[in-house]
Amino acid sequence: MQILTRSEFLEVLNITAGAFDQLQHGGHVALAFGTPMPARPGRYFDLDLVAMAMMLGLTPFIGRENSTAIVSGFFHQWASAVGRAEADQSVDFFLAVGGVGWDANKRRPTLLVVTHGSVTEIARDFQSTPDLTGFFTINISDIIRRLRARARGAGIDLRHAFFFPPEDPRFDEIVTIVKRERDIRLARLRRNKKKLATAKARARRQDIILVSRLENANFPLEMRGVA
Repeated sequence: MQILTRSEFLEVLNITAGAFDQLQHGGHVALAFGTPMPARPGRYFDLDLVAMAMMLGLTPFIGRENSTAIVSGFFHQWASAVGRAEADQSVDFFLAVGGVGWDANKRRPTLLVVTHGSVTEIARDFQSTPDLTGFFTINISDIIRRLRARARGAGIDLRHAFFFPPEDPRFDEIVTIVKRERDIRLARLRRNKKKLATAKARARRQDIILVSRLENANFPLEMRGVA
């Protein structure tokens, strides 16, 4: 994975420093590895770009709090989708969120259900989801294409894969990087009691779950919770 400076990160993400600082202040930054901050100030990975682009893409549909919770809490799932999108660029891969049930008082679904995959896989997942009230998708493949296009315009080289699928022979290498970076980020997070409390509260939410197909998926980067 490639390291970016803060200015490079913001330029490719196409967000101003002030807007990003406001998101940080409000607790609505979601980066890779399930954390709201990089291991070191001003040092980001290219995969953090995908995380924030996804969070911003989800926000108009379900709000910032839910968007942050999904990107932070389901890293192991969306990273797998990124790996698949990089491995097979002839098919677009998506992250999808469905609503289940309806709370008439709060005027929102009782439960949010998360899945990822191709259009066919997602349609199949939601066809077998009882009490579905609707769903929407964001195109991970398109996010990757747009990030690379903006990077090219800024003179930043993002040709290397953002992530690899588990069957890729290079996957073990990236797992080593991920585990090391995750541990450093979590250690830094634990030193910030306010951010840690917010992250733990999101990790305990019971109203956002995976579709049944993914509940028992064997993925070696399990990131549920930050305790």
